Amino acid sequence: MELQEIVLEVISRELPHSSATLSLDTALEKIGIDSLKAITILFELEDRLNIEIPNEIFDSLQNVNDIVQYLQKSIGDR
Repeated sequence: MELQEIVLEVISRELPHSSATLSLDTALEKIGIDSLKAITILFELEDRLNIEIPNEIFDSLQNVNDIVQYLQKSIGDR
């Protein structure tokens, strides 16, 4: 499964939206990701990808693509 698909799947589990309605350009604020949902999403991504993500990083991420790009960089840095 591609990283993009994993991110969309994890986000869609936390929201009433399906991953089919989410795109890379989807703004996180627009789909109602609050701090609790953000932490839940981060923990799930950490578990799925076997990496550590600082909680405060989510504040700098504006859309789904930002998450994918951050994770690609993080995985590439290992």
